[in-house]
Amino acid sequence: MNKYPSIPDIRHANLRRIMQEREITPAELSRILNKSPGQVGQFAGPTRHKGIGDDPAREIEELLGLSPYELDNPGSLLAKPGAVGEEPGAYFTDATFQAYTRGKIPVVGVTAAGAAMEVIDLYQPGVADEWIDAPKNYTPGSFILRLTGFSMQPRFWSEDRVLIEPALEWNPGDYVFAKRPASGDGTFKKLVEEDGRLFLYALNPEFSPRYIELTPDWQIVGKATFRLDKL
Repeated sequence: MNKYPSIPDIRHANLRRIMQEREITPAELSRILNKSPGQVGQFAGPTRHKGIGDDPAREIEELLGLSPYELDNPGSLLAKPGAVGEEPGAYFTDATFQAYTRGKIPVVGVTAAGAAMEVIDLYQPGVADEWIDAPKNYTPGSFILRLTGFSMQPRFWSEDRVLIEPALEWNPGDYVFAKRPASGDGTFKKLVEEDGRLFLYALNPEFSPRYIELTPDWQIVGKATFRLDKL
């Protein structure tokens, strides 16, 4: 008889997959869900000690910006008979499947995104330049930033578009969009740390200033997690 995964198994495997795809640490997930690390570890750790109930599953989907009942989708969790390393009829607990959220997400320029306003304002009529299908699963408040200038060449070019996710934790080494509320300007740079101080770093050696210290008058809006490459 084939061994089929239970709903708790499916939800656990899907949540682990999403955490891996988005590089969400257990600590980040705890913050997003407003739960203690111990609670999150019970149902989101490598080994499941507690199942995710119906109501918590819907709450997690909402907070992570997933489609309704996406955690319940078995997708390709069922293994093919004779799969390497698996008994016939077993299932993969860390398998992936292509089930992206296809909601619309706003595209804004650096000037609009850098204005002194809350991120939620990007969703108000008239603010976004356009709306496109989301390129991947994304967290609430995310938006597509259309880049300008040459400060991040050769990795990023003017008119490139990147997905900015304000709900995710950022760290040195991430590419981030930062704004200065007092003046309303914003910039897309790599976040680096030197001697315990954080800087916004331009990749292009010909750009000046190449380093901008992240002083209290700067605010990191979110980190980039995806680039929409041009055809």
